[in-house]
Amino acid sequence: MQSSVISHFFLASSIVLLALLTGCQSTPANKSAILLAQQGNFESAKQAIRNDYSATGKSKLLHYLELGMLNHLQGNYERSNALLSQAQEIIEAQYTISVVESAVALVSGPTYTTYAGKVYHRPLINLYKALNYNALANQAGPNKQQYLDSAMVEMRQLDTYLVNLKNETGGYEETSAEEPTSDDLTNQIFRLLQPVFAPNDLLVNIDYKDDAFAHYISGMLFERSSELDSARIQYQRAAKAFENGFAKQYNLDNKKIIAQVYADLIRVMTDAGGYKSEIRQINKKIGKAVKADKKPLLNVIQNVGIGPQRKEFNLLLKADHDAKALVMTPILWGTGKERKAQMRWFQMLFADTSIFDMVQNYAMGDIGDVAMGALTKRIPLGPLWDDAEDIGLIQALEYGSRISVTYLEPLQQQIKSAEVWVNGQKAAELDKIYSVSLLTLQDALRNANSEIQVALTREIIKAITAQKTINATGLDQSFAGFAKFATSVVNAVTASADLRQWQSLPAQINYAQIPLDKGTYEITLKTHLTSGRVIEQSAAVDVSDNITLWHTRTFLQQSRVTAPDSTFL
Repeated sequence: MQSSVISHFFLASSIVLLALLTGCQSTPANKSAILLAQQGNFESAKQAIRNDYSATGKSKLLHYLELGMLNHLQGNYERSNALLSQAQEIIEAQYTISVVESAVALVSGPTYTTYAGKVYHRPLINLYKALNYNALANQAGPNKQQYLDSAMVEMRQLDTYLVNLKNETGGYEETSAEEPTSDDLTNQIFRLLQPVFAPNDLLVNIDYKDDAFAHYISGMLFERSSELDSARIQYQRAAKAFENGFAKQYNLDNKKIIAQVYADLIRVMTDAGGYKSEIRQINKKIGKAVKADKKPLLNVIQNVGIGPQRKEFNLLLKADHDAKALVMTPILWGTGKERKAQMRWFQMLFADTSIFDMVQNYAMGDIGDVAMGALTKRIPLGPLWDDAEDIGLIQALEYGSRISVTYLEPLQQQIKSAEVWVNGQKAAELDKIYSVSLLTLQDALRNANSEIQVALTREIIKAITAQKTINATGLDQSFAGFAKFATSVVNAVTASADLRQWQSLPAQINYAQIPLDKGTYEITLKTHLTSGRVIEQSAAVDVSDNITLWHTRTFLQQSRVTAPDSTFL
């Protein structure tokens, strides 16, 4: 009778476990919200955020980030800035996550911590607040300067942040919010699992070191307010960052962008006067003489698409007694495309060679050309095996342990080209100047190894703790096995990854500069997709200053205008 009960329990538990490991992942509320927004359903989108991310809970930062962006898209610029200011305060308050929260997350899960955002979120907050003020200035007529002054405040805060960021010792290598506590068991497990992870030198030059695009927008806004010295400094910083690796890191047209930034720098130096020697040096450096355009300039900023989504990825960790090794196997689930992406993500992080090619293919959305390879990762413990047995790790892994981490869906290359037409005549090509998708991907890759290490440690601690509890009860062998398997099922059910992210950011940002006489123009954007489809969108734009900055958001599923200055669907 006892044997029959246990057998039936094992069968039922196995079915439940299999269903949980291979089930479908629901769409996060903020992904649903931005999909609603691209259809023009802004109020439904905002309600979805309020329902799932409270203003006081662990995900309160997302409450303000997502609502701030949705109001930005809706044209509610002042409301957007109020919400983004709240988000900025939360980021500053959460710069260091408490030790208590880290300890709870280690045994419970990463979502038990307060979401603190990413290192590149703070600059984007300042940037979008400045764009909000710029849009208000475009609408304000003679009162525009008060809004431009507010935009300058944001740019000065942004500059201070970026200067401090660049000067930090160790660059962008920040202490993980989920690093282990001083607990002896935790530290022992971390040391045992160290061979699991790819050497850090395989993932080099993907840190967020500086932001050339942010410096460039700062330069435009300072120039618009006739603060020529500040504009000159920002253009110089933008040029230096683009040249020293920003353009290469984010797959931008290095030569064209740098030429444009230097043209702007020369124009500001010419207007300010006293920089003839510096202008000659720049012309010599770029190999041609750049003449400053005397016409007013329209700067078009096109925010395009929706950034990639973080998704859950499961692994099974077991102990191989014969080989004295740990074996980590990905549990592939979801659609065919999702399973292939999970497999490539696993290979990309743990491959010993050709990781550069794998990362490049993934960044281009090409996951079909990556070599298949084995779907397991063996971690020989060698002399550490005895240590692993002593702390109960091997015994705890008798039925395996499910590890849940995140991966980023492959980037979709949907845009072939984009053009700006003025009053029915083609005026310029839009160039990609910022890739939020690549920024997100590189941040995910940078943090993936530490995320897996923490997740492994968390699940092993849960398994070891359960094993010690079972041993302390003095159950006979059959019921001890029953209890151990039941515990494995429970741990598999409760394992989770942190999928939180600022989902409403665009996939990329395009830019063009057009010399125009002052006046009102019909501006048409023609976005050519790789599918062959062309999205055409038009709006009336007033060029009333020597420097005019006009920004848009273009979604790729619809093609109608819903808000001035402006959101394109």
